[in-house]
Amino acid sequence: MNPNLMKNQPNAGCAGVFDYKTSLQLLVNRLVSNSLAGIVHSKSIVVNDVPSEFFITADENKITPVIRELLTTVIANARNGRIYISAERFKDIIILQIQDRNNYNGYALGYSLKAIECEATIIDGNISIRGQRQLVATISFSFPNQSSRQN
Repeated sequence: MNPNLMKNQPNAGCAGVFDYKTSLQLLVNRLVSNSLAGIVHSKSIVVNDVPSEFFITADENKITPVIRELLTTVIANARNGRIYISAERFKDIIILQIQDRNNYNGYALGYSLKAIECEATIIDGNISIRGQRQLVATISFSFPNQSSRQN
């Protein structure tokens, strides 16, 4: 069994049907590991501060590409970056925050994020940037955390 997945109890009325949850922390770890070449090239550090109890119940195949592109974009625009990744939950919404605490070119970062906004909108997500002209820039990706699996 994939260690990123956690099995819930069977759905009521659907014996043998399970919902799966994906650890957001482990997903971010995997995506950061896949970005090591870019991290080394930009001379940046990446810290995953996503709490271990955060799980995605939404379709991981739709969420992962957006998170991957966000990380790739932030890392590509970083120079000696100090990138911190965290998450918050509000009811059925997860907000993933990627913060570059040594932002050197927020205009380029903001422009690069525009290309990902359409992808996020398709899955009812939203991307925003705060502080793009300041030393600390925070990119937020909010998305509904509801399983689209129908019983």
